[in-house]
Amino acid sequence: MSSGEDRWTPEVLKERLGGDEQLVRELVRIFLVEYPALLQAVGIPVACGDMAGIRRASHALRGAIANFIDDGPTSTALALERAAGDARPGDVAGLAGQLTQEVEALAAAMRRFNGVDPCAS
Repeated sequence: MSSGEDRWTPEVLKERLGGDEQLVRELVRIFLVEYPALLQAVGIPVACGDMAGIRRASHALRGAIANFIDDGPTSTALALERAAGDARPGDVAGLAGQLTQEVEALAAAMRRFNGVDPCAS
């Protein structure tokens, strides 16, 4: 399993944004505020077996993540979106769990970049 933490680096994002570290920090801050609601928007239809809702929510989450990373959770969100679109409920739960882990790892890496690590002692 890939993880957002293993693959995301602020340097790559900074390069994409023409070297603007202030913009990188602002985008990371916005993502850290918004991602819990995006994950919840995926989790609710997963719990209800709502394939159309899963497809829409995973597409929205993928769009937010793709601003930061091309693989890892972006790929998993696409796989979840496709599984829901193809009505493959047997794949949905595992992909949703994997996506949650990868997004949380990405968020942890972003928190460390921003100097906020709730697990630091």
